[in-house]
Order: sequence, then C-alpha cells, then structure tokens
Amino acid sequence: MPKVSQNPLPPAVQKEISDAFVRTLVRIDSDALLQKFLGDLLTPGEKLMLSKRLMAVILLQNGYSCGSVCRMLKMSKATIYLYQRDLLRSGDGYKQIFELFFKESKGKRWLETLSRVLDALTLPVKGSPRSMRRWRSALHKL
Repeated sequence: MPKVSQNPLPPAVQKEISDAFVRTLVRIDSDALLQKFLGDLLTPGEKLMLSKRLMAVILLQNGYSCGSVCRMLKMSKATIYLYQRDLLRSGDGYKQIFELFFKESKGKRWLETLSRVLDALTLPVKGSPRSMRRWRSALHKL
C-alpha cells in the first residue's frame, strides 16, 4: 500500500497537483512514452495494484461474478465488493472508459483472449465434473 505523508496539503494545493497530474497524462500521445513514464513514476507494486483494480472493474462490468473475479485476480472479496458497489452507485468514469475502450474491435478481441486465459487459470473445483469439463475446454481453446 502506498504511503501518504502525515503532513496534509491544503485542499487548493491538492487540487492543483491532481490537475497537473491529469494534464500530464493527457498530453502523452505515445504508448512507449507512457510506459516509460509510469515505469519511473510507480513502483512495481503500485502498477500491479492499479492494473488489478482496472481488471477487476472490467471483469465486473463484463458480467463476471464477484467470486470469479476474486479467484482470477487473487483479490479479497471485500475489495471486489467495494468496486462493485462503486460501479452500482456511480462509477461513471469507469463506465465511460469501458465504453470507449470496448467500442474498438481491438478491445473486444483483447477481452475474449483474456477471458480464455482466465478460464484456463481458474482451476476446477475438486470433485466437480462440470468444473473439470469447463477447465479442460478452456485449456483446449488456448
């Protein structure tokens, strides 16, 4: 978990810093430059945390159950329930990005590929023939 300074900033300064960060991200027009920038800015743990958060929201919006998302991404149910609650209450930013990304056929193909990989990674439930068939089918599709 990232550490935040114990010395709070005035709200006006917080807003200005946040706005400057967003303006910086918006101006980056190269994927390679964005990768370098985020690599320098974020620790590996922070990148993983943000990536898992985004993936959890995408999977929830795509109809996956909370339990499935927990198992696939190795996250706690409490965390996934918080994201689901945020999506249900507002989540307008998540929803707009989801629509923007998945309007492109590239986004849809990416999600289909991800779904196949996650199905293969989700091990079958012990003693469940149905779960074993699902898993074998998922492995075969890879």
